[in-house]
Amino acid sequence: MPQSILIIDDSQQIRQEIRTVLESTALFQTFFESHDGMEGFKMMFTNMPDIVICDMVMPGYDGLTFLKLKQSRREFDKIPVLMLTSMDNLNDKVQALAQGAHDYVIKPFSAPELVARVKTHLRMKLLQDEIVVANEKLEALSRNTQRRIKLLQDELTDANEKIESASRIDQLTGIGNRKSFVSALGREFTRAQEYSREISLMLIDMDDFRSVNYACGPLAGERILGEVAGILKTGLRQIDMCARYGGQEFAVMLSETGEQEALLAAEGYMNEMRKQDLTVVCDKIPGVTFSIGLACLPDEDILSMEGLIRAAESALAESKKAGKNRITVYRSTSVHQASESQNS
Repeated sequence: MPQSILIIDDSQQIRQEIRTVLESTALFQTFFESHDGMEGFKMMFTNMPDIVICDMVMPGYDGLTFLKLKQSRREFDKIPVLMLTSMDNLNDKVQALAQGAHDYVIKPFSAPELVARVKTHLRMKLLQDEIVVANEKLEALSRNTQRRIKLLQDELTDANEKIESASRIDQLTGIGNRKSFVSALGREFTRAQEYSREISLMLIDMDDFRSVNYACGPLAGERILGEVAGILKTGLRQIDMCARYGGQEFAVMLSETGEQEALLAAEGYMNEMRKQDLTVVCDKIPGVTFSIGLACLPDEDILSMEGLIRAAESALAESKKAGKNRITVYRSTSVHQASESQNS
């Protein structure tokens, strides 16, 4: 069945940019466009799309209004919604996810990231559609032989496993995605508080990554993100986790690990990145660096998982502000520059 997409944005230019990017992928045969949330909601009744991309901020009926309207109709439950939001507005992202958005794309968006996220959620939607079809077949064949039922059950199990895997893994890098990381961090934070254990969170952001994409192209950028993911997952224990947190940002959770051990791990990541010869990926860049924000328990200011994330984000912002290519540690009401990577 041909796939379709609904793009909701008050800017005709942005709608056209998204359409141009996605038309080049041949993922969709039909494109629907709307200038606000109410019009987009009405269009869904006559043109049921497979996926929706919706801007968060629009005059009149905005993205949150659209999500509330969509939630009122059960027939739209399985249609994934990707929100367009600004990079620095964490509250918008949290609100959108709480209202039923499946993911978000930061504006100005990266074409490769937009395509990767759309592919992931479209794949999950199509797998869910397969499950619905499989269930309908099971009901129709309920009086048939047990052998036929067993075959359909196997198909259903396989589809469920694919959905579960797709929902936890970042398709570009092969490591965890933001959703699975936050879930794991929440469980580990609760355990650390309950048993007075240490835990460390690193947020890692590639420095000046847009210039890499501009100089070498998006495919080279994707390969570099894969190289970073490989560095981060090397040496992790089963109780640790790394994930692509969004765009060129990564996150690492180190369970039962205090500040000094976490600092050593962060410095190790920076040293390994420095050793990489990226000229094999793109001869226009000898290498790339990243900035790290580190937050650890115990800390008297950190009382929740969200507080731990905010602390790491604050430390990362300080690393960027101090000149990038360095590690900053959050400590209580201040942040402390722990180390600076020297150019070699």
